[in-house]
Amino acid sequence: MNKMDTISSIDMKKCCGIQRKKQGRGFVYYTSRGKKISDPKVLERIRLLAIPPAYTHVWICPNGNGHIQAIGHDSKKRKQYIYHPLWVEKRQECKFRSLLDFGYSLSLLRKKINDEIHKPPTLDKSQIICAVLFLIDNYSVRIGNDIYAKSNQTYGVTTLRKKHIKYQKKFVSFKFLGKNKHLWNFEVTDENMVQILKRCDNIPGYKLFKYYNEQKSIQTITSQDVNEYLYSLTQHNFTAKDFRTWIATREFFSRVISLLDKNIRMKYIKNSLLEVATLLGHTPTICKTSYIHPQILEWLKTGKLMQWKLKNKKYIKTKSIEEMLLLWLEELYSSDKRHG
Repeated sequence: MNKMDTISSIDMKKCCGIQRKKQGRGFVYYTSRGKKISDPKVLERIRLLAIPPAYTHVWICPNGNGHIQAIGHDSKKRKQYIYHPLWVEKRQECKFRSLLDFGYSLSLLRKKINDEIHKPPTLDKSQIICAVLFLIDNYSVRIGNDIYAKSNQTYGVTTLRKKHIKYQKKFVSFKFLGKNKHLWNFEVTDENMVQILKRCDNIPGYKLFKYYNEQKSIQTITSQDVNEYLYSLTQHNFTAKDFRTWIATREFFSRVISLLDKNIRMKYIKNSLLEVATLLGHTPTICKTSYIHPQILEWLKTGKLMQWKLKNKKYIKTKSIEEMLLLWLEELYSSDKRHG
């Protein structure tokens, strides 16, 4: 039996969970019917979930195989989820598997982005979304979240404010704090993007990326708008985050491929991880576990990546790094196609 077959999807509206209540320096737990839980196995499962003591309104799944194991609100009243490890593993697997389809879709997406930002600055919804995607694709910036903008004063593209940019003669400079207090500081030199940004700056309101709808009223761009737009173009459930996953995987792949010609030492791999993490505004650990395709390191350890490079050496000088990455992903998932 597949391990994932034991994981059940939880309907939060129907599932009455275990409640946590403070008692002395610790906690006691009650069933949905108010009965105190004393079963050692259940209490041990709850302990292993490592739910932060500061969480309030804690809900714990009564089923040890539920895909969501616990929910709570952190000190900033944000809802946080603790998922079953197997569920997380499967989601990660699916996310990285979708990189192949994302890579296939990139040329179409970039053509649309290029077409939109190189037409006259009409400031319609499609053009502004493409301006947002241009920044994500070219500068690795996050999409943005209103909650983080309000509570932490940290920003992504859709939550940027006019105060975060300065106009020079031939370029626009961006400077702002992103998630994890990472300082983003870059310049946009594309002439068409500069013109769009200047026109955006003239629209009333403190947010940067806005557009006029069909009724000529002002609307702001949200991450949901961007993700829905990506679906309309590709018919895949891609999100803005897939751009950053692609970028991280591409940049690490590029560095590792070039290192294969040398005597690879672990410090070189760590340096490459740090470079990619800095590019994304993340820690190397998060970058490694959540953004870089795990099979790159796996193939590196087993020697398969060197074998793959030697087998495809005729393409190295003629193909771009993105084409090489697609070639590698095709081989990685070729067994899926044979059995699909």
